[in-house]
Amino acid sequence: WGVELPVPNEIIDVWSTKYPARGDGEWVNELRYDRVVNPERLQDFEEVTDDNLIEANRLVNLFINRVQNMYKIQQDEAFKNAIAAYTTNLKPGDYYFHRSENGDFDTFTAIYQKEENRILLFEWHQ
Repeated sequence: WGVELPVPNEIIDVWSTKYPARGDGEWVNELRYDRVVNPERLQDFEEVTDDNLIEANRLVNLFINRVQNMYKIQQDEAFKNAIAAYTTNLKPGDYYFHRSENGDFDTFTAIYQKEENRILLFEWHQ
C-alpha cells in the first residue's frame, strides 16, 4: 500500500470476515506500542486537523458501513463488540493514511490514535 508502519510491540487481530475467498475479505487489526510513536515515524500519514477531521473520520465509518451492509451483520455479536471497542472518532493531533485501488474495491485505511498510542488498520479487498 506504500505506507511504512512503525514496528509494533503487539499485533491484535480484531475482526475479519469468515472464510474469505481468493484473498478477498475485510480485516481490522490493532498495532499496539509501548512507547509513544514519534510523528517522524508516521511520515506517510496525514495529521488530523480541524480542516480534515470530517474526511478522516468518514474513511473509518465508510469501512464499517460497507462491512455491515455487505454481510448483513449488524446483529453479529462479535462484529458489534469489535466495532464498539474499535470504532473511534479521530481528533486533531491524530494521524491517518488512506489508499484505494480498483475503483474502491480495495481500500486500506490506517489511523494512529495519539491518546491510545495505537494504529488501527482497516483493509477491504474484493
